[in-house]
Amino acid sequence: MIEISGFSFGVAELVLLVGFVLMFFVQLFYQLLMATFTLSGKKKVKQTDYPSFSIIVPSRNYEENLRELIPSLLEQDYRDFEVVVVDDCSSDGTEWYLAELKLQSNKLKTSRIIQETDFPNALAITIGVRAASKEWLVFLNPLCRVTSKEWLKSFAEELKPETEAVFGFVKYISPIGSMRKFFRYENFNSFTLYGSARYLGLAMPITDMNIAYKREQFLSRRGFAAVLDSPFSENELYLNKIANRHNTVYLFNNSTTVNYTGDTDWYDGLNFKKKQLLLRSKFTAGQTAYLWINTLSRLFFDASMVALLIISPWRLWVAGIWLFKIVHELIWGIVEMKRLGEKKIFPGLILFRSIIPFFNSYMSLNQFFTGQKRKWK
Repeated sequence: MIEISGFSFGVAELVLLVGFVLMFFVQLFYQLLMATFTLSGKKKVKQTDYPSFSIIVPSRNYEENLRELIPSLLEQDYRDFEVVVVDDCSSDGTEWYLAELKLQSNKLKTSRIIQETDFPNALAITIGVRAASKEWLVFLNPLCRVTSKEWLKSFAEELKPETEAVFGFVKYISPIGSMRKFFRYENFNSFTLYGSARYLGLAMPITDMNIAYKREQFLSRRGFAAVLDSPFSENELYLNKIANRHNTVYLFNNSTTVNYTGDTDWYDGLNFKKKQLLLRSKFTAGQTAYLWINTLSRLFFDASMVALLIISPWRLWVAGIWLFKIVHELIWGIVEMKRLGEKKIFPGLILFRSIIPFFNSYMSLNQFFTGQKRKWK
């Protein structure tokens, strides 16, 4: 037993108590970062001269989805923009649909790739960039949907003169699929966690949809030349190279979100997580440390809480600290959910944040031992 100020502690109990308190403050630091992030961006930038946009949509065999997406983009209530669709070796009716639509709108540009390459995604994006003529490049997936004619205007109102990298939120709205909740929890959690890291100079990409950067800067930096060692996530890796605390904006409001209508079955969930883990493997040491400290501190905080509830006479204090942290997380989570227009994320996300490290560990080990490599499209 160890005596401290008249109180007796077992060695194991004392170690757990000290660790529990330390991890509480680490987790509180992350929550305060997220709270700061949640309150950001409420004040719209007063634009005296709205920038021009090229909306780039690489597509392979997504004719039916293009029929839903492209008209809604062409109908945007915005002065200076264009839509650039890159037909990437499609074998359906994409080519004929786009040719027909071009006759109806002078805001639509198209390019066509007829042969596969070792870096198909990078090629499609680069061709789209070359075909574009506007200042800003916004990237969407054919499975994305914009729900308002004001989407692009809302996007523009968030940009500042120093902005070079933009990350928007994506809602996974599929009503079916065994992994639909996983997609929603993972995407929401990543957006708030990665966006909060911007304040530490560690801005990170979440997905390749609803993101933007400037065309001339992309070309002056020789495009994907610095990231072509990885045949996946070229757009995210490019943004990861250029994003910092001062030039990056995360669009934290419902008016700039897009909906994603793709499949959310078990296979899709595994591929989603594999791609995410591969992307994280390319993060800097600082970004990796930020993510790991959050994960490990949360695991130890929860595990030590359970152990202390069993062995320590201070269990009521321990339970109170744990409850304070959960309530604090829940309150800010609800505010985040409302700002992004999400529904029914909490309280399920709190449980998800506790179990996702185990799922990530399983996926990482699976990747390591199987050595599976694939090109992401």
